[in-house]
Amino acid sequence: MKIKNVMKFGNAKNFTMHSIVRWLDSHLPSYPHLKVFFRTIAPRHFFNGDWNTGDTCDNTTPLSGGSEVMQDGSSDPVIKGAVKGTKVKILDITSLRDEGHISRYSSRGTTNVNDCLHWCLPGIPDTWNELLVTQI
Repeated sequence: MKIKNVMKFGNAKNFTMHSIVRWLDSHLPSYPHLKVFFRTIAPRHFFNGDWNTGDTCDNTTPLSGGSEVMQDGSSDPVIKGAVKGTKVKILDITSLRDEGHISRYSSRGTTNVNDCLHWCLPGIPDTWNELLVTQI
């Protein structure tokens, strides 16, 4: 019985992103008016701990950089490498509106849990959509 090695997370992400972008780029010539964008995510921004250990993520100003739509640039080197030389563009929202979410979210039975995946202030996804529409 042959056992395959489990791929490390970084390698799995790299393989997955390159595979997806390569597939998309190979199909884009069939659809000349179609544009493809990959949206980045906000970077880890916890201070004094982790999301479930009493840390804080109550920033009041945006992080610097990462405020443009770019063809071959991103704060994520895996994504940057995957789109390089393709027609897939990066919608780099990495550092946009880091302060645009509430810093504390708690469910019953939990305290000091930070929810940095859900953007709670009105208008933030709308702004991303406006950036995307200007590129289309």
